[in-house]
Amino acid sequence: MLVPALVAANMTLHLMGVGLVVLGLVLLVATIVLWRGAVEDPVVLAPLEVMADRRFARAGEKERSLILNSARPEDSELVDVSSDAVALFREPLSEPVRPWRDPFPHDDDAVDIVPMAPPVIDPLLQNNRKDR
Repeated sequence: MLVPALVAANMTLHLMGVGLVVLGLVLLVATIVLWRGAVEDPVVLAPLEVMADRRFARAGEKERSLILNSARPEDSELVDVSSDAVALFREPLSEPVRPWRDPFPHDDDAVDIVPMAPPVIDPLLQNNRKDR
């Protein structure tokens, strides 16, 4: 009675193993198909790839134009240093803060200060007040 249960469990493990191997093969074939179907970058985009290099970032203006011209295709027009676009100034990180203005007029906010007698702290000392 115990033997059929072991055979069923063993069969389930074998089926799961075979299923995972088949799944792995399907994924391998899909990867190969996608790799072969991938389109290479056009040659026109070569200057963009060169611009990401550290050598380009550290180079001067003339050396940058030479690096870019060497990355361009042979039939393209070479760019001269004098015809490069003008570098824009760095924009501020935030806009200037406007001064705060109170939207309400405060002409009627005047308060009349009325002199008052000092408060009596102790009622038994009330006769010590000077205003009597």
